Amino acid sequence: MGFNPLEHRGIPLDRQVRNWRELDVEPVDPDHGDPYTKCRIIAMNGIEIEAILFSHQFARHCPDLDVKRQLAEVRYIEQQQQKAVNWLLPGLASVLETTISYEQVAVDLTGWIARHEPDPYLKQAYEFGVLEDFDHLTRTPTFTR
Repeated sequence: MGFNPLEHRGIPLDRQVRNWRELDVEPVDPDHGDPYTKCRIIAMNGIEIEAILFSHQFARHCPDLDVKRQLAEVRYIEQQQQKAVNWLLPGLASVLETTISYEQVAVDLTGWIARHEPDPYLKQAYEFGVLEDFDHLTRTPTFTR
């Protein structure tokens, strides 16, 4: 059975603030982990970044100062979470390895969306996106030193 966030109460915001020691996470070992671990980290990092950007834009357009204060608190904690997730990626990865990982995420996510899209027109658009992402993945140049 998968994780259902609606069945859990969550952690109060005042208990989610981390110090530097808690933010200093051990990166995953790409040689001994699941091949899709980097892809999962990249996807989760993208979700965290989008949450931060959304709350930032929401705060910019919200006239209520109390709501803005609460959003700033949440955004601070979201930024810490995003840093912890992003720092799970191994720092030794080359730019090429990182590029390939991002393209793999794009192929996998867009493919999953295309398979589950009920609207035929949107399904076709997503399938075209998968082909484009796959083209990027297969045409990524390989540099040798």
